[in-house]
Amino acid sequence: MFVEKMLPIKIPAIKLTSSLVLLSVLSVLWPHSVHAAEINRWLDLDIRGELALVDTRDNPRYLRPWFEGGTGQLEHHENDDFWLGPQYASIDLHNDSDWSMHINTQWHRRPEAGFGATEGWVAWKPLPVNGYRFSARAGWFYPAMSLENTDTAWTSPYTQNFSAINSWFAEELKARGLEIAVKRPGRLFASSHDLEAVFGVFQGNDALGTVLAWRGFAVHNLQTSLGERVDFANYPSIRAGVLALQPAWVEPNREIDGRTGWYGGVHWTHDNRSEFRAYYYDNRADPVEFHHGQYAWHTRFSHLAWQYAFDDSWLFVSQWLRGSTEMGNAKAVYADFDAWFALLNWQGSRHGLSVRYDVFDVVDRDRNAFDNNDGNGDSVTLAWHYALNDYLQLGLEYVRLKSYQASRSQWAGWRASAEEENIALTLLWRW
Repeated sequence: MFVEKMLPIKIPAIKLTSSLVLLSVLSVLWPHSVHAAEINRWLDLDIRGELALVDTRDNPRYLRPWFEGGTGQLEHHENDDFWLGPQYASIDLHNDSDWSMHINTQWHRRPEAGFGATEGWVAWKPLPVNGYRFSARAGWFYPAMSLENTDTAWTSPYTQNFSAINSWFAEELKARGLEIAVKRPGRLFASSHDLEAVFGVFQGNDALGTVLAWRGFAVHNLQTSLGERVDFANYPSIRAGVLALQPAWVEPNREIDGRTGWYGGVHWTHDNRSEFRAYYYDNRADPVEFHHGQYAWHTRFSHLAWQYAFDDSWLFVSQWLRGSTEMGNAKAVYADFDAWFALLNWQGSRHGLSVRYDVFDVVDRDRNAFDNNDGNGDSVTLAWHYALNDYLQLGLEYVRLKSYQASRSQWAGWRASAEEENIALTLLWRW
């Protein structure tokens, strides 16, 4: 990933992102390395890394990013002359049977330094039965809600930063689960319509909603590794009153109450041009349960995604989200949230352009006046990339985010409203 700082440009600095995973496997792949390289007939490997030229500036304390104790909602890094960002490796293991395994890994420094897995599952996909395709997977994974994050290890092929919706998913929406699906491929029924029904059950996503309540939505590309902690600002309202037990961090993949959550979805594709996905997600958490230093949060939401290809060059992608979250006795924290984005992408033979507009909102519904969780905002992302060859891609991305977070006013002199901007020139390489 690239490193990003606040505008205006002060002193550009070159920062190198080199994959630690790449170093260990390069001797195996070189000189025949290709994207999604087939090491042998049973193993595929996909690796990506970047080099970034960025602008730098000292930021007001309250606009430092959430993982540095601030309330900023764009990722940037203070006083780093050299910074290694997330490095991704995606591995597929398969054989001649109906079974396969998929693992996504990363090394990153933020929010916590270290190597970890972001997803890992075993899949079963037998031959069609009377034209219908049945499949299942078990492990740790994102439900297939996003039509934006479709690249290596759940990254985006359009922009370096994810939308506000998928940035939140990257941080908190992941659990160990079992998912089953049945698909009716149109081509096997002389139809231009593909239909698929998906149902999943899961545990280990009880803290979902914590980040939205206190930090609000954000725009970034930081995925949380399994078992990792996400920090946010240590607000005065935390560790006091009805929130006396609440820490200024969350471990999103913790199982707290022993309950099993569920989700269901429908995918519809028409003529390989238009794709629509609708989901409902409910973690069924008990909001009064407190274990491992944190509460369970009962979070549920509805989600829609739509993608339409106008032709071979122009693509439109959009997602919409609406739900609620609550924790503690008598709804100590209770908030509604919603967000949407629209993205337009143009892809030429070597050039690519993307523009995305995000809108997000969190509405405080509880009676705790000292802990106002109201927040809203919008962001604009402009991205350009150019394929130098099969392995190298040059990119330029600008993000402007305007936000209002009532909780910032808990500190004297911290403004509730803020405007943040990031820009980065990147060089992406992949094998």
